[in-house]
Amino acid sequence: MSDGRTTEGSGDGHERPAAPGYAWVTTCSIETFVRRMQAIRLGTADHDGPQPATALRLLHVFAVSRSIDDLLTAASASTPASRSGSPPRDRLNYWDSVNMLATAALCRSAEHAAELACKQWEAEGGTWQGTPLTDGIVHDVACQRTAPDVAVFVRECRRAEDLVDKTLRVFTRPSSGRTNLDKVLLYILLRDQGCDAEATKLLFQTLSAIDRHGSTQAADTDPAEFHDLVGALYQLSPAEQIMENWVDAQLGDPEQVITTRRIVARLIAGETGRPDTLVEHVGARLSRHDIVEICGQLATTRPEKCDEIRRHAAARRSNDELAEIVIAWHRSQALTRSTRDLLADIVAIGADGASGPRPRARVADLDKVLVNFNAEAECRRLLWIAAAEHVDGRSGNELAELLGRVERASDRYRVARSTARKLTAKVLRNGADPALFVDYVTRLRADGRSDAVFLALKELADPSDPLAWPEGSAQVVAEIAVRLYARDAARDSWDLLERCLENEQRISHHDVAAVVTRLREPDSTLPDARRLFLLRATVGRWADTHAREDAVELLRVHGYDEEAAEVIRSLR
Repeated sequence: MSDGRTTEGSGDGHERPAAPGYAWVTTCSIETFVRRMQAIRLGTADHDGPQPATALRLLHVFAVSRSIDDLLTAASASTPASRSGSPPRDRLNYWDSVNMLATAALCRSAEHAAELACKQWEAEGGTWQGTPLTDGIVHDVACQRTAPDVAVFVRECRRAEDLVDKTLRVFTRPSSGRTNLDKVLLYILLRDQGCDAEATKLLFQTLSAIDRHGSTQAADTDPAEFHDLVGALYQLSPAEQIMENWVDAQLGDPEQVITTRRIVARLIAGETGRPDTLVEHVGARLSRHDIVEICGQLATTRPEKCDEIRRHAAARRSNDELAEIVIAWHRSQALTRSTRDLLADIVAIGADGASGPRPRARVADLDKVLVNFNAEAECRRLLWIAAAEHVDGRSGNELAELLGRVERASDRYRVARSTARKLTAKVLRNGADPALFVDYVTRLRADGRSDAVFLALKELADPSDPLAWPEGSAQVVAEIAVRLYARDAARDSWDLLERCLENEQRISHHDVAAVVTRLREPDSTLPDARRLFLLRATVGRWADTHAREDAVELLRVHGYDEEAAEVIRSLR
């Protein structure tokens, strides 16, 4: 608190001598100061005319150098009623009082500012109404001083609880100009000052303001991160789950559930940093009702955040929890269209799919739980579609078996076509073992699913994706054909080779030579006559004469004279 020294103050709480020419301000009576300052302002003190700026500098020196009691005395007669009237000769007018107290509140130590506010609060009656000068001090401290200074100010003002409440309200209101980063800083610093109750109140008021006015929008000159409350809490106190614990506590109160969900959605919408701790907490920890309501609010404003929550929820291991989430999600008007995405995430096991896919037995168990929980049949239908369409991490036999679990013929056709495209990309572009494709086709044929076999072979021979035929693709196709033939799938092997080699728009003469090379290797059981007839029936019928001649020439270069002869023979 003030020690009564009459030297000029500074923002860091240290004192320094008054500037030359202004030393008289530190020792004169209040009446003398007021009289001389007004004379300088009006130009009656000398022959230099009015000097209002000099008067303001004198007021500044007075504010930072005189004792707190002197400041209060000089301003004691200044009330709203006296704004346009004439104050006593030994008192400042209202506007000078406001300026003087603001200067002291901003330029003196935080302890001095607190003493000034407390004493002025008492002088004005200590009520919520009719304390304009105190309100000015609080505004200046709360809106303009650094967070550490505000924390000290609150600590020193705790003897006046209402004054503390007023300070926190001013600090947290949207019009204060304070960012959420400022509020997080003050929250942490208040706890460090031993003001835990005040810190809790600050967080509550900050979140209440978000509920009333929505997430604070960043000004043009503010980085968006300044307004990310959750991100700031994580960065400044990463070892704690401050926001998450607050959410859990609020959701435990039935009266606060709806409000809390709304606040959480707005906080998530304003998140900019990583990791998104609140997003993960909502998806991994909250109830199905909370997840669905929060995601429903985010679905239109921040759909990508909704997707992140969905993936975290889908990573849960309990089939009971998953079934409840699926049912609630599907019943939500805002989310029902993305039920298929939720089930796809569940099959992939969550946020990044790294631990997926979910085993077939677990998917079957989830299907049973959905039945037990009276889920709509659509949920189960979409579950098996999602399981069948997830290719990564599945064997060919598993994929064929899952396709069989899809009930509707139209759904099976779409899944089979999708699976064919994904498998083609894996074996041609991503270097997957050709056995994956071979096992898939072989199992489909054994299950009597000729339509799915047709789609798979057609896609591999002539991919629908123009980028799915990188260099070396012809060798892979030939390898798969050889293995199919060895599995007693001669018809499928022939169909694949024929579709591949007759596509002269995609197949080059180098591809022809690569296929022949693989078919002539010792482990290939394709008969020579079939191999030769294949060349005659495909490459030999190419309409592009130059491409056909290039193929013949390259076959001869490789020593495949029989094959070259068959290509030529088809023209005779």
